[in-house]
Amino acid sequence: MEYVMSELLIKARDGRYGIPAVDTFDMVSVLSCFLAAEKEKSPVIIMTCGYELEYLHINYADFVRLVRAIAERFPEVPYSIHLDHGTEEECYAALEGGFPSVMYDGSFGPFDDNVAVTAKLKKAAGKDRCVEAEVGRVGGEEGKGMSAESTIIESDPAELVEFLAKTEADTIAVSIGNIHGVHGFVKRAPKLNFELLQELRSKCGVPLVLHGASDIPEADINKAVSLGISKINYYSQLFRAFMQSVKENVDLPVEECLSKGIDVLTEEICKLMRMCGSSGKA
Repeated sequence: MEYVMSELLIKARDGRYGIPAVDTFDMVSVLSCFLAAEKEKSPVIIMTCGYELEYLHINYADFVRLVRAIAERFPEVPYSIHLDHGTEEECYAALEGGFPSVMYDGSFGPFDDNVAVTAKLKKAAGKDRCVEAEVGRVGGEEGKGMSAESTIIESDPAELVEFLAKTEADTIAVSIGNIHGVHGFVKRAPKLNFELLQELRSKCGVPLVLHGASDIPEADINKAVSLGISKINYYSQLFRAFMQSVKENVDLPVEECLSKGIDVLTEEICKLMRMCGSSGKA
């Protein structure tokens, strides 16, 4: 059952639970998301990045068709398709390719440029499609060509208010000490600024997103969700487990090796659904 991402996130915000958003790129990773969501009776957000599709010679329309074809097997699973960390050009290409939701990452440029591009993208997307943006800068290892030493800038509540007023973005990724990768150049679980998160939530009428959630302790995820985080992004933690399974089973026939990887990845996603509180919310 497909939804625009903002629809799922509003339900999560109002229900005080979070939804894991998983970066995927092929049949194996997409299938694992649906298997986990069916098992846990959870909604799921299926994301990809432009550079991931580029590496695998898949275009945006291909990815949308792939997800929807697999989804036909799981009619009871609420899901949404989302572009993660897109450039302006990638966001327009994804919208053209049928993505109902995109995230424009303008965090590495001037605030005014971030505002201008996000506003243009929201106008192009219209009311029936979702645009996520980032206020502040999460930093760390994320995306093709980005440096692990990228400076972290915490989200400013006043800037958040101005940003939303000027862009009408549907959801905002916040920087509260979270770090992309495991864990960027810091290489340790970040210390989240919950006081800042409370202030941001009080200023913001749209659902909030936590990027770089891999390996953040369960207690911190629980608290972040209780304070207003509705979407939690995962990549590194999941695919580290998947690749470990592949390494351990690489001498098996390829279909058996990948099958074991699917089982491992599915169980890891199930754990995240339980941790974020989305289990039983389908």
